[in-house]
Amino acid sequence: MSGAPRPERPSFDAALAIIRERSAPLGRETVGLLDALHRVTAGDVTAASDYPRFDAAAMDGFAFAAADTADATPEQPSRLPIVGSVRAGIHPTAHAPRTTSRISTGAPVPAGCDYVLPHEEARVEQDRLTLDQALAAGRNVRRRGEDAAAGARVLSSGTWVTPEIIGALACYGVATLEVARRPSITLLPTGDELLAQPSADRPAAIFDANSVMITALLRAQGLEPLRAAPVSDDAAQLEHAIAAASDSAIVVTTGGASGGDHDHLGQALARLGATVHFHGVRMRPGKPLLFATLPSGALFFGLPGNPVAALLGARFFVGAALRAMSGLPAERGETVAIETESRPDTTVFLKAVREPGGTIRILADQRSHTLRPLIAANCWVVADATPEGERGRVYPLT
Repeated sequence: MSGAPRPERPSFDAALAIIRERSAPLGRETVGLLDALHRVTAGDVTAASDYPRFDAAAMDGFAFAAADTADATPEQPSRLPIVGSVRAGIHPTAHAPRTTSRISTGAPVPAGCDYVLPHEEARVEQDRLTLDQALAAGRNVRRRGEDAAAGARVLSSGTWVTPEIIGALACYGVATLEVARRPSITLLPTGDELLAQPSADRPAAIFDANSVMITALLRAQGLEPLRAAPVSDDAAQLEHAIAAASDSAIVVTTGGASGGDHDHLGQALARLGATVHFHGVRMRPGKPLLFATLPSGALFFGLPGNPVAALLGARFFVGAALRAMSGLPAERGETVAIETESRPDTTVFLKAVREPGGTIRILADQRSHTLRPLIAANCWVVADATPEGERGRVYPLT
């Protein structure tokens, strides 16, 4: 980059579009159902089996044919002999007309039966079930395939897989899923001032919280980044560290993205032959953020060193690349009306709380180095000044 004009600083939305354009999907792979947690489906998913697999009892009670109660009245009740019992997991024997069987919840309903009477409603006299009214078929019977029929599409391509989805697919007999491949990620914290562990010998040092925080953010999305040891403020060492990490699909540095005397990121990237797509975004905090492509094809994100700015960079910009690589659409925030101090031509990120009633409350302390407000916050408000007034978009915190 040395001697070359710095790319124009894009707006927040334009920067996300630039990232998505250069974040190609990585293909697909087949994984076991449990291993699909926090992955994105790479194709439609169909049920392998009917669910329920058979007509099943929804209650403990008595199974019989509703037609056997057609003539029942209080004066002339139907009295059905109790001829056996059906347990869950056991295939029932043939059902004789005008009889009933005890049945357990989840057990197969015998062929010819279409009604299950809960045991607490039953009147049993001399081993006979006494019924004093006509009953309509279907009560407390879970019909075969009523939730999903074998071969039916139950999940669309591009779906984020949650524990609930895994539970449903297990019921449908699905054992494997085709999912989008996940990128490998290397995190490189930079700065002579960073401490990996507390130390009394370096009272002017600070803890490396950024790479810890970003690692946690990525783990919450099912990714396992490689977190390297802090790299010192030396252009040659930084260049070597980035080169060594460039076999990853994504390389992320924290710190050193500004223009100070000890910010060597631009020099290191220039020596490596990287293509810088933008260095700086019209946003606060996080203005110095850098996005480039390394000669290996790896995407490179240079995040600022202030913790909130680093978190925003990982949450929105690295996040945009991850969504595109997984085949997910661009994230869209919920538009809300807000009142806050505007910055012309600058997107402002505000820590906020969505109250139980839906009201959005902007927190008082918006400084880029303070973490306490993040503990209280549960969302971001992304604010832009427009000719029509202030516009805010609400996004989840992570």
